[in-house]
Amino acid sequence: MIELDRAAGPRRDPRIPWVYVGSSSRSPQERLRQHRRGYKSSGLVKRFALRLRPDLYEDLGPFKSSKEARGAERARAQELADCGFIAHSDGTSFGKDQGGWMEWDAARLEPVVERVDAAAAELAESAFREMSSLQCAQLLHGEVGFWVSGYIDQLDPPPPYGLFAHVQLEALRERVEALNRDT
Repeated sequence: MIELDRAAGPRRDPRIPWVYVGSSSRSPQERLRQHRRGYKSSGLVKRFALRLRPDLYEDLGPFKSSKEARGAERARAQELADCGFIAHSDGTSFGKDQGGWMEWDAARLEPVVERVDAAAAELAESAFREMSSLQCAQLLHGEVGFWVSGYIDQLDPPPPYGLFAHVQLEALRERVEALNRDT
């Protein structure tokens, strides 16, 4: 999954980006480089690619055939649309005309929980002062409020800020609490 710049189009929720969902026999890093060079590139990715989102694809394993990979690609695009993303896959935009959505719960987050742990640690390290588990979870969720500037620079927020806007706030809080107990 490749996160796309805001210029790609209007978002359903300003915290949740557009993403491109694709599959390849190449590594995600190499495939992103190919897109940027224009080799077998989606025009959307070539123009608007920001970064890879391993938290959205790491739980997917290798597939035996390209047909199986395409099926998984479409299924993941629909899953992401169901939790608030606009997801582009194989010429189709998922989520543009959908109403509400369901955020990921703790069980769905489990396969990529190491990404949440790393983001929480990075956020805590870049924060101006120590924060509670709830405040850390709110920042990971992309909450906006007068209190945010007490912890991060709102004009230049750290990369983990809002990275998990598609996850239930309670699931993030529980994870950050568990992480704090373990350290």
